[in-house]
Amino acid sequence: MLVYLLCSFSGYANTQLSVRYSAGSHPYSAELLALVLSKSAITIVPVEVPSIPSQTRAIRLLGDKNGIDVFWGVTSAKWEKQAKAILIPIDKGLLGYRIPLVHVSNKNMFAEVTHSGQLRSFLFGLRQDWPDSAIFERNELSTLRYGMGAKPIEMLRTGHIDALAYDIFDVSKNYGNDVIHDQHIAIRYPSAVYFFVANNNETLHKLLQDGLLAAIADGSFDALFYQYFAAAIAQANLKNRRIIELINPLLPRSAPIQQQQFWLDKKTLTQ
Repeated sequence: MLVYLLCSFSGYANTQLSVRYSAGSHPYSAELLALVLSKSAITIVPVEVPSIPSQTRAIRLLGDKNGIDVFWGVTSAKWEKQAKAILIPIDKGLLGYRIPLVHVSNKNMFAEVTHSGQLRSFLFGLRQDWPDSAIFERNELSTLRYGMGAKPIEMLRTGHIDALAYDIFDVSKNYGNDVIHDQHIAIRYPSAVYFFVANNNETLHKLLQDGLLAAIADGSFDALFYQYFAAAIAQANLKNRRIIELINPLLPRSAPIQQQQFWLDKKTLTQ
């Protein structure tokens, strides 16, 4: 575990420290963490601990003796009070794009949708601990929140919900002939995935911030990002979808919206 009271790295040139994390389902964030830590003047090793399936629990375990040192997730004002965010979106805002998953019998359900008000006719399934659930609700969309043990694909198959609002990376998955990704729209709202550390861990916060900025400056951040996501972006075919914009009243004012180098160019994605 990275020592909290470490004030200067100069005396630790030959010291090996570790940073604990729970990997989750996608390897990109863990690999980015390793890249960012490699920018440090000292050796810091990322150490994976057993998976923590609930994001709510994971953020509570930051800095805990038997917990983790780094967490990543979609930011919210609540989480930025519970933990200290590094205000650089590691997903470049891409997780703000949602591609609806629907039953094949409803493949044209969104064919005539051109604005967010028309989405109010449909019931979306979203996991209860995802910040996205609250975003949909604040846009007055009908949302059924499901828990960790739920089977959302079965809920879709049996008609308990009309659509699942899955992220853009899901488009490469195959759920069989009866469940497909809608081909007409993408839902978008301003969003940012950040690294978070414990509120009192200024040292690790600065180290991660400096490492991210260094990776952006030398191009290694973008190289890793597109290595993982270029295919998904292309497969999402955003240029041939109508982008339905939602507001995100939960996005904290701290979000670096004006710093264009941190975000994907929306025009480039849809051309």
